[in-house]
Amino acid sequence: MRATVDAKAFVQALDRVSGIIRKSSIPVLNAVLVRFGDGHCTLTATNIETYLSAALPAQGDAFAFLLDRPRETARAFRQFEGELTLEQTEKGEGDRRRITLALSCGPRAAELHPFLPEDFPRGPKWEPQEEFTANAARLYARVERVKYAAGLPEKNDARPCRSKVQFSGANVYAVDGYRMAWDSDPELDVPRPFMAAPDALEHLKLFGNQTVSVQLGERFAAVTGGVTSLLFRLPEGELLNIDRAIPDKFKAEFQVCPQEFLAELKYLKQSLRGKRAHVVRFSGGNLLSESMGERYATKVSADGCGDVEFGFNLDYMADAMEQFKKEPSVTVKVSAGSLGPIIVEAEGRNDRALVMPYNLKKAGMAA
Repeated sequence: MRATVDAKAFVQALDRVSGIIRKSSIPVLNAVLVRFGDGHCTLTATNIETYLSAALPAQGDAFAFLLDRPRETARAFRQFEGELTLEQTEKGEGDRRRITLALSCGPRAAELHPFLPEDFPRGPKWEPQEEFTANAARLYARVERVKYAAGLPEKNDARPCRSKVQFSGANVYAVDGYRMAWDSDPELDVPRPFMAAPDALEHLKLFGNQTVSVQLGERFAAVTGGVTSLLFRLPEGELLNIDRAIPDKFKAEFQVCPQEFLAELKYLKQSLRGKRAHVVRFSGGNLLSESMGERYATKVSADGCGDVEFGFNLDYMADAMEQFKKEPSVTVKVSAGSLGPIIVEAEGRNDRALVMPYNLKKAGMAA
């Protein structure tokens, strides 16, 4: 069995799908399935939760093999240029069946012994139920902007939404129960809410700036566009209702420079001792925090803050300000209720950050 492909395109596809592989003690999970047929060569890799495929034109017979050590192989194949010929032979039957793969490109040649293709984990059987289109680059940018607010996944987590990126209507958001980040895109129209693991959505960057089709099934979703396709699992569980989480009344609104705020939070972070979460008291632009009997204070310019006072987790507020670090100014909105969230937003942007306040009395930091 023999087939030919463009060497450069083959290596690019191999590099592309290899990025999904996680180091595993199971050899076939460290390999890439290469399949020839119907005028195409399709390369597929998986980490069980997610499948990533890339296709390129090919000529020749239909056959398949499982290429182990794909990253190392790609480095060697980068020396190939022009038409790459792959010729596969088999020996033995049953448990003794073995594959030999001969490759040649110009004066260069190689002989490999790949795994059997049937050892590759089969993709799930699923049926698409809804579909929408989106610009891949814009969708990826929104995911990247908000995913910091997703917590780390836990075993037997009763609230999986706290470690996932969620989609609803025009909104892309993440929440861990203590903070939230969300971005609204007027051109995005998700037919039904769903959530996905951030590491699966990381591969949206492979689609570039093209328009992609997103199909939603009961437990899986697929993104297709150009030569690339991505299939990932949809976690089960209840999603956060974003409209209920955002207050509509605030007792105070003021403006700060995010870079200045970040600089003063960095001063506090580097000064405070201990590994516990550090609480900061904001009072009229003054910032105060303490740990292990030591107290540190600083001040930021806060136009319109008056005598408003609230507490917050230092790291969470730093993440919120980091989201807007390139903006000259952000608006901080403090909810009317003592337990209401703090909202951070910037003029002309569709994204916002939310940080839950900290009880200053419990922290022993009330004025």
